[in-house]
Amino acid sequence: MQSSEPIVEVKNVSKYFGKKKVLENVSFSVYKNEILLIIGLSGTGKSTLLKIICGLEESDSGEVILKTTNIGMAFQGAALFDSLNVFDNVAFPIVNSKIKLHEQEIEKKVLEKLKLVGLAGMEGYRVDELSGGMKKRVSFARAIIDDPEIILYDEPTSGLDPVVSNVIVDYILKLQNELHASSVLVTHNLNVIKKITSRIILLYDAKVVWEGISADLFVSANPYAKQFIEGAVKGPMVVIKE
Repeated sequence: MQSSEPIVEVKNVSKYFGKKKVLENVSFSVYKNEILLIIGLSGTGKSTLLKIICGLEESDSGEVILKTTNIGMAFQGAALFDSLNVFDNVAFPIVNSKIKLHEQEIEKKVLEKLKLVGLAGMEGYRVDELSGGMKKRVSFARAIIDDPEIILYDEPTSGLDPVVSNVIVDYILKLQNELHASSVLVTHNLNVIKKITSRIILLYDAKVVWEGISADLFVSANPYAKQFIEGAVKGPMVVIKE
């Protein structure tokens, strides 16, 4: 059950890459045990926002207040190490942690997480032996290896066909139910948005232009939300610059 207590607070965060404005005074909260969807067109700062939350990027102004440091990140494209097998990819964060675990404990954790994402028995496989959907699930197992309180998903269905995308969403919801973690999911996939009932923020031109629950998004009169849902070229969001 979702709590009213925030586990992440993003306050007036701004970010520039050179002269390019990526985020401008973005503010929102993520509550305990909820999934927050961050949606928008490509290049609107969604992935940058995730990186700022988990500390991979620094904001130019504003702040991110975290009630935990235990954060898991599932990167776009899985970002697995081709030189490592499935087991070693999943184990990587805890093997390289300052807190050293016994080999038996590492093995137990890895096998548990692989089972949770439907990949039991595949720990010895090479990365090049896996399908795209399997690679995504390996990245999920790696993201949750240390039982995080927050899981960040960057475009988890990118590059996958609709059937496999549905499987991936099912696993995201399963992990939410099993781990009771807060999740922040970046996507522009309408099928994902329809399948996950949650709170949503819509980014455009570096700012939050709509915020609400998923059911309201599809009937909203907000011109940004309406254009996004309809996939319209014309509207307040400039899709093609002349």
